[in-house]
Amino acid sequence: MMPFEPLRDIMHRTMENLRFIEARATSRGPFEVTQLLNSFLGALAHPWEKYRKEFAAVTIADAEAAGWPRITKEMPTDADPANLGDLIRLIRNSIAHGNFAFEPKYAREIKGLRIWNEHRGTRTWGAVVTVEDMRRFLEAFVAYSDKLMDPKEENFSGLIVVFEPRSPSAASVNR
Repeated sequence: MMPFEPLRDIMHRTMENLRFIEARATSRGPFEVTQLLNSFLGALAHPWEKYRKEFAAVTIADAEAAGWPRITKEMPTDADPANLGDLIRLIRNSIAHGNFAFEPKYAREIKGLRIWNEHRGTRTWGAVVTVEDMRRFLEAFVAYSDKLMDPKEENFSGLIVVFEPRSPSAASVNR
């Protein structure tokens, strides 16, 4: 089916693909954490480019109060994100530039991702984020982006984000 609103549709199609993979994940594939990383590029990169200013106007504290997961810097020398837009930029750049590593849970399970940014070979920021918090962050991003794309929607309330947590029926293999 041809998308009518390419930016919004690619974001929603990406999330639907993620749910499809999560529901069918096994130890031999498909791999939901791999799809989560790919989904960050598909669902986050383009809306962030368009709505940078709007995301930059949101404080980290306001985002967390609205349900966004807390992403804490890993090292004391890591820079503090200035606002939600800056945090989104840091996460997006980490994934887009391949600055991530899987954090193991058990022998073959992934419990989280170590993500970081570098500037000219020097680390500038990093965090260790659980798979669940990465998923929640992406869901919150999509929900808020939807509101920015259509602020006239009946339920638009600024930053307030309501999203469904990952379905308990989804596979918990984390590959």
